[in-house]
Amino acid sequence: MRLRRPVFHTYWIIVPAILMLAGCLSGSRPDVLISPDMDKRLRHINSLPLAVALYIEPTLRTHVQEAPLNQSEPGTPYYVFPNFVFPIGKPLSAKIEETSRKVFSKVVLIDSLQTPEYLAERGLDGVLAVRLKDSKIELEMDRSVWRAIGRHNLAITASFSNTKQDKIWEAEIAVEGKSLDFITSRVEQEWWMTTGPKFGPAVDDAIQKLTYDLAQKLVTSEEISAYISNAAKPQPSHP
Repeated sequence: MRLRRPVFHTYWIIVPAILMLAGCLSGSRPDVLISPDMDKRLRHINSLPLAVALYIEPTLRTHVQEAPLNQSEPGTPYYVFPNFVFPIGKPLSAKIEETSRKVFSKVVLIDSLQTPEYLAERGLDGVLAVRLKDSKIELEMDRSVWRAIGRHNLAITASFSNTKQDKIWEAEIAVEGKSLDFITSRVEQEWWMTTGPKFGPAVDDAIQKLTYDLAQKLVTSEEISAYISNAAKPQPSHP
């Protein structure tokens, strides 16, 4: 007696192959969607009584990163995707600005580091400068359990300088964001074949963690607190 191969099994082989040729191999997949939320704990943060200029370096603001998909099974990859493209700079810059407005009483964006005269004319107390230090993205897929894991190791350096451009405070902030995506239906598998797993949440997680840590380091900085206290002291009058 000849056994017939189940139709369901055939479907899972033929349809993914067609979709892979139609979508994945064409390289037409859109950039990864990145849409981080602000950490809810920042709603209750005590802001600092400082008016600051915020400088986010251009390489951070425009940072776009590609990452390949690593597949755990040996041999020929089941999925053949072009690299995933992550436009990180714009959402990261937006959340740094939003965080700064939670931390300081006033924030003015600047495109380049300014002179002391510029700061004085606008009544600013200092400059917060933020630079990208490192960004590494790892994407993995385990087809045996239909699971995709994303990891984003993100690091910045941040510094606060007074109006004379003397550095008051500096810190490096490094975090790891993670995401986990599962296939739970046939429709989801078809979606994976054309667009790939959802790896954006790994970057969302990293940005949320990083901006919260930035806020915490700023408001708890002993150097910045001392700077505020000294600025509040009455200046001695000269005869």
